[in-house]
Amino acid sequence: MKKVILLEDDHLLTIVQSKMLQTLGYDVIETSVSGEEGLKKIQSLNPDFVVSDQNLSGRMKGLDVVEALRKENNEIPVLILSGDTTYEHLKTASDINNVQPLSKPVKVDDLKKTLQLLAN
Repeated sequence: MKKVILLEDDHLLTIVQSKMLQTLGYDVIETSVSGEEGLKKIQSLNPDFVVSDQNLSGRMKGLDVVEALRKENNEIPVLILSGDTTYEHLKTASDINNVQPLSKPVKVDDLKKTLQLLAN
């Protein structure tokens, strides 16, 4: 079972997204509401994937977490969730190696397909 860390600052969405990931066969080993805390958990627990909201509590956003990981040569696959569906935002996320954007609200089928893209 693949290990996932979920970064989401909305408690209800954390519950819903965790259940979706578990339904798809992923083990959500940790969650975090801020990018700073999430980054530390990713560094210490070394999950197979990260699923992160773009807008988190604290100063670091989802793509900031990715940037910090890449500076450490950590190429972990990251799925960035966002309600911002502008072309520029989606292009920024998809231009980074091993990063896929997914628009909210998240549907199980879309989540499954996007995670499969990251796995390949």
